[in-house]
Amino acid sequence: MTDQIEKPTNPLLANLRIPGETFRLPSHGLFYVDGELDDNVKNGEVHVYPMTSLDEIVFKTPDMLFTGEALRQVFARCIPQVKKPTELLAKDVDFLLTCLRMITYGSEITLLYTHNCENAKSREYDVPLRPIIQEAKAIDPTTITSTFTVRLENGQTVKLKPSTFATMLEFSQAFDVGNKMPSLEELQKSVVNVLVDIIASVDDVTDKALIREWATKIPAGWVRQLTAAIEQVGNWGATFETHQNCKDCGQLITIEFNTNPVSFFS
Repeated sequence: MTDQIEKPTNPLLANLRIPGETFRLPSHGLFYVDGELDDNVKNGEVHVYPMTSLDEIVFKTPDMLFTGEALRQVFARCIPQVKKPTELLAKDVDFLLTCLRMITYGSEITLLYTHNCENAKSREYDVPLRPIIQEAKAIDPTTITSTFTVRLENGQTVKLKPSTFATMLEFSQAFDVGNKMPSLEELQKSVVNVLVDIIASVDDVTDKALIREWATKIPAGWVRQLTAAIEQVGNWGATFETHQNCKDCGQLITIEFNTNPVSFFS
């Protein structure tokens, strides 16, 4: 019997232990009850590791982004404590993408922006990411019951929750500019899907099938009441804007941006 030959250790990898950093989700993980996060996650704190060149390629693949597969693959490697990335709240995903961007490339992102002043040109503006992460507004766990609860005029009590990334992705897929105009049936289905996603329970009933049937039959005014309520309690998470002086006219301007991986990780 021959001795098993051990593969030599690559000395170049000995010091390649990039630690990453731990961040607390703005939601504090309060809405995750179905294995979205690893059991060892406490108070919504997850560890984020830098991306590799493979992750960069995945985030630049349109089909994988469109289906959510890019998020699943990159989070599995870089944020392994997140077990169901597309089931996270959309604002938590935006927050984690910002953390991932900073951990991988550094504390600033350069944006191209053209002000509407006379003779303005496209200019580069450096935006610090750590303040955006540090100033992200967290959901207050002490008021979650009262702020996310709506009582309808018929006496039913509806408990709400923020939208998930999966539902936002599905909604964007339905209205993708490359697709044909959705039918009224498809439009109604998308609206109901979003509504069902933000409803945690109706009179303590949590069965999604029952909630879906209920949501398709309630008056339009109640739908508006529910969507207005979730908008009012939606003031949490990171704010993706920077206030800087225009490089052409000197006026103080507000530059808004988003975490679309196509541009955010370029």
